[in-house]
Amino acid sequence: MGDPSAYGEAFADVYDDWYGDVSDIEGTVSTVARLAGDGPVLELGIGTGRLALPMAAAGLEVHGVDASPAMVERLRAKPEGAAIPVLVADFAEQLPAVPGGFSVVLVAFNTFLNLVADGAQARCLTLVHDALRPGGALVLEAFVPAEAPVASGVDVRTVASEEVVLSVFRRQGEVVAGSLVTLSAAGGVSLRPWSVLPRTPQQLDELAGRAGLTVERRHGGWRSEPFDDDADRHVTVYRRSGGTVTAVNES
Repeated sequence: MGDPSAYGEAFADVYDDWYGDVSDIEGTVSTVARLAGDGPVLELGIGTGRLALPMAAAGLEVHGVDASPAMVERLRAKPEGAAIPVLVADFAEQLPAVPGGFSVVLVAFNTFLNLVADGAQARCLTLVHDALRPGGALVLEAFVPAEAPVASGVDVRTVASEEVVLSVFRRQGEVVAGSLVTLSAAGGVSLRPWSVLPRTPQQLDELAGRAGLTVERRHGGWRSEPFDDDADRHVTVYRRSGGTVTAVNES
């Protein structure tokens, strides 16, 4: 547990098919573009380019970091994918740099919570602070943990005549470890492991504050949906102190 490349290496071959529409791409691009203005953007866990390619197509200067060579290989094989600079590294240990720093660092759809090694989330936020220009923004999307989480579970993801996919998980201390289990006549049994370290928004705020990042706003989605007691996820904008990045009107 805690291998930063494990998720990407396990899911790279199915990621685009299974997760291509897992979150609001248009809303993400629009939000990041407003925050970035004409400055560069860094995506943590860039993967196969689900968000990076639309951001680049919208005119943003996009950079990426990902621990999985298999994910990055798939990004680079796509049209325009090879033009995006990507550092293959654990983003809790190393981030790329640009002159003057990034305007925005984006970490979307639970990717930050995939950092499960001891201290990895805190180390990542310190690196993000240092990679941002003064006044730059970290935009973090994550699910809101249940107040009374269950210890383990099994769910049926898909059932077809040629294949069945089950999702199984078990809580191990603070970490939730799971796997997507594929059963098929042709391929037998295959496992795609994953793990997350859930954090409440308040816990994330505390970690970010220790790294020198301050909460600017929080919504329940990428289109300024209200964050309330019914919200199951959040999009939070944190700022590094030291000024304000020039951006277009966000109203």
